[in-house]
Amino acid sequence: MISLLKSTRGLQRGMLVAGLILVSVFLILAVFAPWLAPYGFNETRVDGVPFGTQQPPSAEHWWGTTVGGQDVLSRVIYGARTAVAVIVLAVSFSLVIGVPLGLLSGFLSGPVDRALVLVMDALYAFPSLLLAIVVAIVVGGGSSGVVGGVLAAAIALTVVFIPQYFRVVRNATLAVKVEPYVDAARVVGTRTPRILFRHILANVRQSVPVIATLNASEAILTLAALGFLGFGIEPSSAAEWGYDLNKAMSDATNGIWWTGVFPGMAIVLMVMGVTLVGESLNDVLNPLLKARGGDTTTSDEEEISAEYAAAVAEAGLDSEVAEEAAAVDEDVRRVATLSLTDLAVTFRTGAAPVHAVKGVSFDVAPGEVVAVVGESGSGKSVTSRAVMGLLPATAVVSGSALLRAGSGGDSREMIGMSERKLRTVRGDQVSMIFQEPGTALDPVYTVGWQLVEMIRTHRDISKKEARARAVELLDLVGLPDPERRVDYYPHQLSGGQKQRVMIAMAIALEPDVIIADEPTTALDVTVQAAIIELLLDLRDRLGTAIVLITHNMGVVADVADRAVVMYRGEIVEQAPVDRLFAAPRHPYTRRLLDAVPHLGQGVGAPPVAEDAPAVLTMQGVTVEFAGRLGQPSFRAVDDVDLVVRRGEVLGLVGESGSGKSTLGRVAVGLQKATEGAVLIGDVDITSQSDRRLRSMRGRFGFVFQDPAASLNPHLTISECVAEPLKVQSDLSASDQRAKVAALLDRVQLPSSYAGRYPHELSGGQRQRVSLARALALDPDLLIADEPTSALDVSVQAKVLDLFSELQRDLQFACLFISHDLAVVDALANRVAVMRHGRIVEEGTRQEVLHAPREEYTRQLIAAVPVPDPAEQRRRRAARGALLTDVE
Repeated sequence: MISLLKSTRGLQRGMLVAGLILVSVFLILAVFAPWLAPYGFNETRVDGVPFGTQQPPSAEHWWGTTVGGQDVLSRVIYGARTAVAVIVLAVSFSLVIGVPLGLLSGFLSGPVDRALVLVMDALYAFPSLLLAIVVAIVVGGGSSGVVGGVLAAAIALTVVFIPQYFRVVRNATLAVKVEPYVDAARVVGTRTPRILFRHILANVRQSVPVIATLNASEAILTLAALGFLGFGIEPSSAAEWGYDLNKAMSDATNGIWWTGVFPGMAIVLMVMGVTLVGESLNDVLNPLLKARGGDTTTSDEEEISAEYAAAVAEAGLDSEVAEEAAAVDEDVRRVATLSLTDLAVTFRTGAAPVHAVKGVSFDVAPGEVVAVVGESGSGKSVTSRAVMGLLPATAVVSGSALLRAGSGGDSREMIGMSERKLRTVRGDQVSMIFQEPGTALDPVYTVGWQLVEMIRTHRDISKKEARARAVELLDLVGLPDPERRVDYYPHQLSGGQKQRVMIAMAIALEPDVIIADEPTTALDVTVQAAIIELLLDLRDRLGTAIVLITHNMGVVADVADRAVVMYRGEIVEQAPVDRLFAAPRHPYTRRLLDAVPHLGQGVGAPPVAEDAPAVLTMQGVTVEFAGRLGQPSFRAVDDVDLVVRRGEVLGLVGESGSGKSTLGRVAVGLQKATEGAVLIGDVDITSQSDRRLRSMRGRFGFVFQDPAASLNPHLTISECVAEPLKVQSDLSASDQRAKVAALLDRVQLPSSYAGRYPHELSGGQRQRVSLARALALDPDLLIADEPTSALDVSVQAKVLDLFSELQRDLQFACLFISHDLAVVDALANRVAVMRHGRIVEEGTRQEVLHAPREEYTRQLIAAVPVPDPAEQRRRRAARGALLTDVE
């Protein structure tokens, strides 16, 4: 309770304290009613002397007497006992029945799920009070005792509440059961009951206390309504507030107020107390509503800070050199379209303020592309949103962002501009391209409607003219068949096409500045290359200044004229890209560039002997997914043959949707193959039942793409790493702890981390934990599915070095799935290229990545930007029109 109160602040804490006080008062009344009440709830006389009916409050009866001659105060106190007993039983019964049913229904799906959903929807369709009355009549029957009456009321409420728990828990289970940490448990052979209660229930139960408290307040009102209507507990068995309100109705017209006011106040106060606790718990238990204090940092930031400190300590840093490296180019400032000067952003939190941006100054000239780069937490996106006025109300922005609009050169200060004035500037003079086009476009409107709305907001033209302009813009950004696709909804377009629509919206009014926030991060390399070509072409044709926010140094080398390097809210260096890449002045910039993998400079792993035993063999593997009603099935993997030998790293590359991840899941039995054979050693796992396959799962390891999602947030690091040992070995608890400590040491994590939870570690540290878990049983085969794509470049470099070292030492076979050809070039012995579910090219790393036979492979390689401006210009010239028709 103390820790719960400490986790709240301000109004939230006040609400929680007030709610707890009210609830505690009623609990005390319920437990100690016989000692606190002056009389019995049905008592009408003392020593043979009647109390008198409808007596006003007095020294003998503080709250007066009822029409039946009972003491009102005593009935209110005993009514609290009745209410608490019914509520506790109803909520407990609902939890015990509704939560397991929701858990099983969501996990099993199929006929069981459909049947349960049908029953629960039927119950939910009834008005809750009507349903409670029917159940109370059926269950109560002729029961007149206090126990029977309380049970009947509790069961009536239980039937009303069960569908609510069922629906919430089922929906949460449907979402959680597809999380990578559940797949991670399945990979090592964890049985269904353990998955249900250890992994799924642990992550859906946080909503249950909130539902319970809100149901408790509903139960108070429903119980009062039942009593008021005469369907509650027998009046001679227990005191009930609703019954008392019914009897007080006639009193109210005769000025006898006390018989109804005090029971009514009891109902209101109890509902208020329980509701306040429920709403406060909702805020406290919801991680999205928790504010981070200014005196805390995430572990990701701590790891990057350590990288920064190591770089500075190793190379030394002269203060004058650092100041010069971060200085603004005055020649650019004189003609700049956008000039930032000492821009600072601070977020107010419940604790100390968070200083996200600290005195940032840089400029972007007409027709210039300035790349703002840095790792997570550097303040790149916050800076751009501050310019656009898109930060939340908790942000305090200072400094200057001058926009010099048009040929006249009139300057406008963006910081502090009113929302009304900002609306006239956004889209017209400054526009923004967001990172994820799928979420930036409204899914319920066509892309043409969204373009037309934006154009007509700023220009006084007809719908017909705006639509013609929308078609013209879609044609300008290279969207095929714009006259027809202008009426498409966002979900009908590919990722690259949606990004083209976002760019069309950004350039619709020919703004002076475009801010592109990670515009290529979610795209495949070939689509990314096409988008980069489009941005450069638009820059050249329209003369627009572009601020490109990215963490991809290859894109910076490919597209930018100048680069601004940020670290923890400050600029550490800015310079023309050729100078920055050739001779970075700040040690952090040098360390950042050194960490970026460079296609063509990878050394890979030494070749494996041809007679090395095959660990994974795929023969004619095909995977089909059933289509929707009336639609054909989708073939995700099409007749794939593949072999991975002991000690070998096979890099599997290809674009999104090529079937890479599906093939990896098939290799460890997470996805059944429709046709073909999958052999681990000489055992075909496609013919194995789940029970027989469980004993083989000690031979598999799996490292997932997102290290945060692949670790159960409710388990400690020790418990996550030890799970394969618990499931597949007979080691004692002490031996398991020793093994976990050894595994953490092997992946270069201190044993003290064993007691931490995943959210207390950085991304790189979490991925090391995933590696430790995958290696816990000394597997023959490791599947690594995009294991570094979610990491910052410096952290990625460390994880890749560790992976290479472990693979050399342990000699496991590895299927390394990635879309990053530079990473594969650094790690793999052999490479296989997938497209549309088929292997289109396979060979040694040198053959596939440096002398490809297939046109598609050449397209992939040509599309990868390398972190060297001079080399990237040569690659751009050499590839010519190779990517023209990629999309």
